Amino acid sequence: MSLRRDLGQIFSNIHEDCLFLNVYAPKNDSDPDRLYPVMVWIHGGFFFYDSGSVYDGRILASRGEVIVVTLNYRLGALGFLSTDDSHASGNQGMLDQVLALKWVKRNIGFFGGDPEQVTIFGESAGGASVSLHMFSPLSEGLFQGVIAMSGCAVSPFALYRPPFSQIKNARSLAKQLGCPLYSSKVMVECLKQIPAEDIVRVEPERPVLYVPYAPRVDGYFLHDVPENLLKKGLFHRNVRVMTGFVHDESTSFISKVFDESGGYDVTTYDSLLNMFSSMFLHSDQVKSILTCHIPPSMNDSRQNLQSYMQLLSEYQFRAPHIHLAASLSALKTTTWFYEFNYQSPNYPGPKSKRVLHSIELFYLFGAPLFRTIPCPGERNLTCLQLWETTPNWDKEDRRISEIFIDIWSSFAKLGSANSSLLMLPNAKSWSPFDFTQQFLSINTTLEIRNEPKHQMLALWDEFPYLDYYAHPSNSCDILHGNDL
Repeated sequence: MSLRRDLGQIFSNIHEDCLFLNVYAPKNDSDPDRLYPVMVWIHGGFFFYDSGSVYDGRILASRGEVIVVTLNYRLGALGFLSTDDSHASGNQGMLDQVLALKWVKRNIGFFGGDPEQVTIFGESAGGASVSLHMFSPLSEGLFQGVIAMSGCAVSPFALYRPPFSQIKNARSLAKQLGCPLYSSKVMVECLKQIPAEDIVRVEPERPVLYVPYAPRVDGYFLHDVPENLLKKGLFHRNVRVMTGFVHDESTSFISKVFDESGGYDVTTYDSLLNMFSSMFLHSDQVKSILTCHIPPSMNDSRQNLQSYMQLLSEYQFRAPHIHLAASLSALKTTTWFYEFNYQSPNYPGPKSKRVLHSIELFYLFGAPLFRTIPCPGERNLTCLQLWETTPNWDKEDRRISEIFIDIWSSFAKLGSANSSLLMLPNAKSWSPFDFTQQFLSINTTLEIRNEPKHQMLALWDEFPYLDYYAHPSNSCDILHGNDL
């Protein structure tokens, strides 16, 4: 797990020796020889913090009748520092994940799991991680299913990309720790002598809306950016995929940067577009086209807030996931697509009428169902803080949690990559994403809908959001004002 002390309110017993995994198995007294499908959870946290031990897999394992594995991998500078050469090639955290998947392949049978029926699933940076494994030659044959939630291989935060420099980030870290900068070799040797706790205390230089550390194309774990590998069909195609997002992904991030209570005036909106555009090489042109198509409202600050939240959600989450699903589907990889829309008044986090990033994890891991289960004795995160967060989960919350677990575990139980029908708890069938762009909306009801695009996504059909080097069009003809 991350060693960051600012997470001390959550984590205790913090140690650099963190490469453990946890295995949860359903109780089986009737058929001891039965092999269960396996679900391997890779946590998120911007590749910078969090721990697999936070996620208690007991409810998911018991109700879903699956083996659940949660794992740790190195994070931050310890897991992803790179000097763009052989002295620090990066991706240490991704190699930890590969090692854990190999362990599962070799050993999960001893826990009642089927090593030939493994689904890897993750959310945010974890969603990016699991889908990156589809493109890595090191991960071939280690899984049969992928669930990428609120993050995928073509998400902007999935890889370290220009205009940001990993070597600049590494030198910033070294400078703050008193290491020489004139040679990568000398700098890295110096960093190896620094205690891990000192390294993780250093706040890395980064734009507000960007991850400080991330995987990279290193020629070993990853040979090219996923966009190019997708175009060439160079990925593990004999897998099934489920991918999707929650309705209001960006709200959590915006509230950490600016107060959203009163909306954004024109000046603030302009500064937000500056911040957003800085993530591209040709930032001035990017800002120009965004201002053209999403102009600020002079008299409605709430509309400015809404426009920016929609822009960020669709850039970071919606557009990449739709792009990935459409590309995989076109290449005959069976892919399902969903959107989580359920908003509970009993959610224990910040009060909001929006469906926030990561909110679905409470339901996936059965938080509303945990009240009848005693807290384990020795934990890094007390049950009271997460799984027994509130006594106010109601009957509807418990029903949604059961539905969520049933859908995810049903996906893990599918027999082959060519399975084309997923049965829902309401007895309806959920067909894969194809030219009709059919997707599942998860709310108080389960609805099959078509075309998960919002109107603003038409902008990304023309604007090369995945090509960070590209010059965007200078035309304002892509969208018309009444299309937004």
